[in-house]
Amino acid sequence: MPAFPVNRGRPRFPRARLAPALCVGAILAVGCGPPAPVSLGSRRSIENVFSQDWPARKSVLDAYDRGGLQAAVESYQLARRQEPAVPLYPLSPERLSPASLRSRADEIISDGFEWYGRRFPLKTPVAWASDPYHDRLWRFYLNGWEPLNGILAAHAATGDSAYLQFAIGIACDWIRQNPVGARRNPFAWYDMAVGKRALLLAHLVDAAARDPSTRPEAMSTLVAGASVHGRQLADPRNFNDLTNHGIYQAAGLLALGRSLPELRGAEQWGKTGAERLRLMFEKSFSSEGVHLEHSPGYHLAMVRLLEALTGAGLTDDPPLLALRDRAERALAWMIAPDGTLPLIGDTGPNVVRPASLGLPDATVAPELAYAVTQGTAGTPPKQLFRVFPESGYAVFRSGWPASEERWRQASYLMLTGAFHSRTHKQADDLSFVWYDAGRWLLVDAGRYGYYYGDPKFVYVESTRAHNTVEVDRQDSSRRSPETFGSALTDWGEQSGAFFVSASIRRRWPALRQSRTLVFNPGKWVVVVDEFDGLASHSYQQWLHFARDLALRADANVASVNLGDGRSLHIVPLIAPPATTVEAVRGQTEPVMQGWYSSGHRTLDPNWALGYRAEGRTAVFATLLCLSTSMPEVDFSRTTVTSGQISLRWRADDGSEGFTLRRSAQPARLEVVPSTPARTP
Repeated sequence: MPAFPVNRGRPRFPRARLAPALCVGAILAVGCGPPAPVSLGSRRSIENVFSQDWPARKSVLDAYDRGGLQAAVESYQLARRQEPAVPLYPLSPERLSPASLRSRADEIISDGFEWYGRRFPLKTPVAWASDPYHDRLWRFYLNGWEPLNGILAAHAATGDSAYLQFAIGIACDWIRQNPVGARRNPFAWYDMAVGKRALLLAHLVDAAARDPSTRPEAMSTLVAGASVHGRQLADPRNFNDLTNHGIYQAAGLLALGRSLPELRGAEQWGKTGAERLRLMFEKSFSSEGVHLEHSPGYHLAMVRLLEALTGAGLTDDPPLLALRDRAERALAWMIAPDGTLPLIGDTGPNVVRPASLGLPDATVAPELAYAVTQGTAGTPPKQLFRVFPESGYAVFRSGWPASEERWRQASYLMLTGAFHSRTHKQADDLSFVWYDAGRWLLVDAGRYGYYYGDPKFVYVESTRAHNTVEVDRQDSSRRSPETFGSALTDWGEQSGAFFVSASIRRRWPALRQSRTLVFNPGKWVVVVDEFDGLASHSYQQWLHFARDLALRADANVASVNLGDGRSLHIVPLIAPPATTVEAVRGQTEPVMQGWYSSGHRTLDPNWALGYRAEGRTAVFATLLCLSTSMPEVDFSRTTVTSGQISLRWRADDGSEGFTLRRSAQPARLEVVPSTPARTP
């Protein structure tokens, strides 16, 4: 699954597209000036590209006066070879063997760019503006030079000039076809794509200068292209400081500035890129080290990018190194017992492999090493739960087993309760996921893909697609004025059980929504939802089950046979007729419900269970219990007040339950000691 999708809504085109009418076609670092060159075919273009402070500038100009472009390029190449070689700046810390890199590069060259089973030949001239699959994401990756990552990695690992020359040909073809200001290809100067290309260009220019088989025309085009990319990225009007796209822009600008100091403006590019990179990473993460775009998948992507950039030596900024450590420790809590990330927000199916983090060669935080290797390396966290009150995540585990055999049997629950910005924000306030009994039990809808008019995309982002409460059959608001940061209010542990509470005061509709989860790993989860509004509303508490689970509903209870002698029983803990129940799987009319995204642009049916209530106020208390028999609820001992939640039931002939004293400061959980089952 691609890790770095484009922004929601229409593509964000650089605002400097208006510059041709204002600056005679110039897009520069600041303001108007000499036009950006498209090659080094004239003395003036050489003067515009190279810094006046570059010692070899005069030699290159003199060479041009004597022998034209070829002589100037040869002089430039000679000067560049006197400098240290520029490394390939990867977007991932993953390290493949030279044989694997060669095999992947050969496949790209012979068969074309492959993306989710779709092949596109890379034969010049490439149809960069084409849209054969009607897929925005595909167009972004093509114009971001995604296939050249593999080609240049193979060259760096093997030294085979054929890979370099192929990459040069493709890059030059793009540069010639896509001048700044051209409107034919809307993804040519898309913000994040420019940053990704710049990271490659910083290395490609240097590698081409060191290869004697590089043609003068190609060398000229690459240098000019790097200059244009630097100017485009440096222009503050083009900088996207609202999303993770700005991180790629800053990294690309920093790479060009530090790697190609001979270019006009490079010194300032390096300073600006470094400042922006720190700004964007610090802005994108909480002080707890959690990425604030509402998705564990994007947290992983940003951790891998930061590891790659620091590992390649592009930055050794102490604040970024400290942030990397915090982010790695936070990531350890996001990895579920099966090695995947919870499909919360815009997170796709993804097993976090040690190699994807550069292990065993790289060094990561010991907690992350332990989590990603399932206990074979590193050291485990000392706690069994971690709450990120600023970020809006709460994670609970039954343990950190020391053996791989026991690892997948651990229990895991994660709640999300945050609204920091519109970026990658789904209508999933207070949703949660649950892994237990060696499998996923409650799941999120995942990430379908960024296809905004597609009803399937609309469904996946909707409130009813998550394990939360839908009000008046409408999605919870994602309007920017209603951002609330983190909703988490209380949390704690007692006798191996955990609780977390969260609360949101909504403007539309005007009401207070609160949720409390009480979790006894390996046994049960209780979900208490409370609403207090100014008017009467319809509320529906939705629960979504893993696609391989078959739900059976009867009256107001339901169950799922787990195949190990137990079932997952779903039982309301408030006396009927407080709620009514609805079970749905793979529904398309009147609205979509009961679907799960297992991959890019893919939906599979799964069971969804909805409890419904109406009124100005409403309370749901739902038990999800792992037991051999259907739990029996003691409704006479049910209490849900502002000061206390007290619930009791029997399962497998044993007493269960808890009291959460909310009036205490802090709130205090008291779990009922399990009563042994009766003996005959």
